[in-house]
Amino acid sequence: MAFSPIAGVEGAMLGHTSKFISYKRVNLREPLLRERLLAEAVGTFFLVFTVGMSVAGGSPYAATAIGLVLGISIYTFASVSGGMLNPAVTLAVYLSGRYKIGAKEAVAYVISQCIGGFVGAMASWAVTEQSFFFSYEETHSFKASIILETCFTMLLCSIVLSAGTSNDAPNHYYGFAIGMAVTGGATASGGFDQGSFNPAVTVGINCASLISQNTDTSPTLNSWLVFTLAPLAAGVLAACIFRATRGNEFEPCVREVELPVAEEAPVVEEAPVVGEAPVLGEAALEEAEVHQQEDTV
Repeated sequence: MAFSPIAGVEGAMLGHTSKFISYKRVNLREPLLRERLLAEAVGTFFLVFTVGMSVAGGSPYAATAIGLVLGISIYTFASVSGGMLNPAVTLAVYLSGRYKIGAKEAVAYVISQCIGGFVGAMASWAVTEQSFFFSYEETHSFKASIILETCFTMLLCSIVLSAGTSNDAPNHYYGFAIGMAVTGGATASGGFDQGSFNPAVTVGINCASLISQNTDTSPTLNSWLVFTLAPLAAGVLAACIFRATRGNEFEPCVREVELPVAEEAPVVEEAPVVGEAPVLGEAALEEAEVHQQEDTV
C-alpha cells in the first residue's frame, strides 16, 4: 500500500498559493514578499490600463480584451504571487483558509493592487486624454449594479478558488478560466452595469478621473460603496460557498491511495559461456559442499 504525503493541512503548510498553481522545473526558493507585491502591482497595472484604453476607445470588444489581458497577466505572475490582481479575490483566498495567505500579506497585496490600478488608470488617461468613473447612475440603477457586481465577482472569486487554489491545481487552464469569467460577466452586464468586479479597478479609475477633471460630475458616495463593497462581499460569499462545497479540502487526515503493484518478472538464469564452469545457485553450492564433506570422511 502506498499513499501521497501531500494532503490536507500538511500539504497546505508547504508554501504560498503560487506553489500550488504552477509546476517547477527545478526546486527554487519561495518568492520574496517584495517580489510578490511587485508582481501584484504590475499585473493589476496591465488590467486597469486595458480597462481604461478599451472604454475610452469605445471598442465593442472591450470585455474580450479585458478578459484576455487578465488571463495573460495571471499566467505571467501566478508562479510568483498567485496572480490575484483583485482585492476581492485576495479576501476570498484568505477566508478560504488552508494557509494560502496570511492576514498581513493579504493587506499588503490589496495595497499593491490599488497602487498598480491607479498607475494603470493614469497611464490610460495619459494616452487617451479621456477618463470615466464607475457610477450606477451612468447605466441602469443602484439595484442592478449591486446585484450584478456581487454575482459576477462571486463567480470570478469562485473560479479562482477552484481552479487556482484547490486540489485541482496545478492545471493549465486556470488563467483562461479566470479571464473568461470576467469577459462573460462584463458581456452579460452590458447596459445594466459597468462591470468593475474589482475594487482595485474602481479605485484606480475613479481616482484618475478625479485628478484629470475631464468629467463634469464625479462618482457619488453610493457609487463608491457599490463598486468597492459589493465585490468584497462577493469575495466573502465565494469563500463560504467554497468551504460548503469542498469540505474534503479541509480534512486534516491524509487520504491513502491504493496504487497498482507491478508483478515481478520471473528470474531467468543465463546460459553459461562455453569454456567456463557453470554458475551454480546457492542450493546447488550447499549440496556440493555436503557431498565433499562425505567424501572426505
